[in-house]
Amino acid sequence: MRRTVWLLLAALLVAGAIMPADGMAQAAPASMANTLTPAEDAEGWKLLFDGKTLLGWTRRGGGADWKVEEGAITAVATGGPSYIGTAYEYINFHLKADFWQDEGHNSGIFLRGPRAAEAPINQKSSYEINISDEHKTFPTGSIVDLHRFDPVPKTAGKWNTYEIMAEGDHLVVKLNGTTTIDLKDGTHYSGIIALQAFGTGKVRFRNVKIRPLK
Repeated sequence: MRRTVWLLLAALLVAGAIMPADGMAQAAPASMANTLTPAEDAEGWKLLFDGKTLLGWTRRGGGADWKVEEGAITAVATGGPSYIGTAYEYINFHLKADFWQDEGHNSGIFLRGPRAAEAPINQKSSYEINISDEHKTFPTGSIVDLHRFDPVPKTAGKWNTYEIMAEGDHLVVKLNGTTTIDLKDGTHYSGIIALQAFGTGKVRFRNVKIRPLK
């Protein structure tokens, strides 16, 4: 009987029906990635990545070869920063994205960046939610040049989840269920969402979805 109970609990954890003991949300299993749950669909969520193509995304500089591999937007860093961005601008929104970075990578999710193709995307023109455990000043979970998150998380070599809310000047970021940023800043109010490849190794993104807010 006791063995049966433990097997049932293990199955529920794998399925995501209950939370792990530490209370931290985990990235969705590969079989559930790039889809919307019935609840998300009812709440107005939209997929930004279909899991198969880069439809709706535009390369925004740099030499990385952005492509889709095994259901993920993937790029190998080529030294300098490289970007891919959405075709549309967003003002107020709730964003979710799973990410995987190799050791030594330096990526990020950029919010409210410039839409014009010739305009540079960086931490000055956008909010950069950093993905770089080894960044000395603004490690993973931080907003570059604005807020540092401590303690430094360990995200390399596994799937992680960012949940990001931008509503007016209010910014909230959660990494694997833990709030890393909750602040107000009025520097950027509208723009595209962009992904970055930088440093060394490969970065992957999947399960990228957005819910516009009024």
